[in-house]
Amino acid sequence: MKILFWFFSGLTFFIYFLYPVIIFLISRIMGKEAGKKEITPFVSLIIAAHDEERIIAKKLKNTLGLDYPKDKLEIIFALDACKDKTKEIILEFSDTRIRVFDNPERSGKVASLNHAAKLANGEIILFSDANSMYQPDTLKKIIRNFADQTVGCVSGRLCYVDADFTSVGKGENLYWKYETFLKKQESRLGKLLITNGSIQAVRKGIYPYPDPEVADDFSVPLLIQAKGYKVIYEPEAVVYEVATQSINEELNQKTRILAQGFKGAMRLSGHFLSLGALGIFELLFHKLLRWWVGLYLIFIFLINLTLLNNPLYFYLFIVQVVFYCLALTGFLLRKISRVKIFYIPFYFCLVNFAALIALWKFMKDDETRIWNKAHSTRMVK
Repeated sequence: MKILFWFFSGLTFFIYFLYPVIIFLISRIMGKEAGKKEITPFVSLIIAAHDEERIIAKKLKNTLGLDYPKDKLEIIFALDACKDKTKEIILEFSDTRIRVFDNPERSGKVASLNHAAKLANGEIILFSDANSMYQPDTLKKIIRNFADQTVGCVSGRLCYVDADFTSVGKGENLYWKYETFLKKQESRLGKLLITNGSIQAVRKGIYPYPDPEVADDFSVPLLIQAKGYKVIYEPEAVVYEVATQSINEELNQKTRILAQGFKGAMRLSGHFLSLGALGIFELLFHKLLRWWVGLYLIFIFLINLTLLNNPLYFYLFIVQVVFYCLALTGFLLRKISRVKIFYIPFYFCLVNFAALIALWKFMKDDETRIWNKAHSTRMVK
C-alpha cells in the first residue's frame, strides 16, 4: 500500500511540477523560435456560431476593424442551426467580405468548421469563436509566423477579462497562466500540444478535417504535427473573452472538453507514434495522464486511510484534509472570495472533478460534438 501511495503521489507531483521544469529545460537546449516576417496571404476567418444574437454584432464590428488588407480577407460565418436572430444581424452588415453558410440541422462546432473550411478561399484559415474579441493587430501577428514554411498551425494567446469577480474566474485565469507557460516551452520545440479554438490558424492545404466528435484544439495540432509540420504559439496575437462566472457553466464546459479529449485520444491513437519521442512525452504528461489525476487523488486518500497508524502518513492525511477543506471553503465563498488560499484548491478540485464526470460520459459513449454556450461569457462590455 505504501508503494501505491507514493506511486500515485509521485505521478501527480511529476505531472504538475516536474513536467514543466523538464519541458522548460528541453526547450532551452533543443528549441528555437520560428522565423517571423510580415506577410499578407489571403486569409479566411471562420467563425462558428449557434444562437449568438447577444454578441454577434460586437464580434462583427471587432472583425471588420482588424488591421489587414481588405482585399486579402474574407469573413465566413458557419451557422449551426441558429434559431435566433444571429443570421439577420450578420446580414445587416453590408460588407462584401462577409459570407454566411447556414446549416439547417445542428451538427456541432467542428462539423460546421469543416464544412466552412471546404468552401474557404484563403491560403490560411483562421478559426475564431463568436465571443472572442481580437486586438487590431492580432491577425497580422499570427499570420507572420507562416513565413516559415515548416509551420503548419499557429495558436494565439487567450486573455480573460473580468476574471477577478469570482473564484471560478480567478481560477480559470490562473489555469491559463500555467498553461501559457507550458505552451511557450512546447512552441519553441515546434510541438505545441493544445491550441486554442478561439484563435487557431492553419494552412488550408494541410487542414486535416478532424472528427466532429473530437475537440478541434486537440485534434488539429496533433494531426498537423503527424504530417511533419510545426505547431507553435504566438503570444502577441491576443484574443479576449469574458471568463465564466458560474460554477455550473465552468463545470459543464470543462466536462465537455475533457470528454472530447478522452474520445479524441482513443480515435487518434494511431497517430501518436508519428509525434516522435518528445511529442509522446508531452502528450502523456501534459494531457493523457493529467486527465486521470482525479482518480489518483481518490486512490491517495483511500490508501492513506489504511496507513494512519504510521505518524508520517497520519500527518500526510491531515494535509489532504486541510487542502480539501480549503477547496470546500473556496466553493462556499466562490462569489465573494478573492483569497488565493481558497480559490486555487477550489479550482484544482473543480477541474479534476470535471475530468471524473468526463470519464464517466466517455465510458457511456455520450455524444460530444454539440456545444452549449456559457451564457455569462456572452456579456457585452
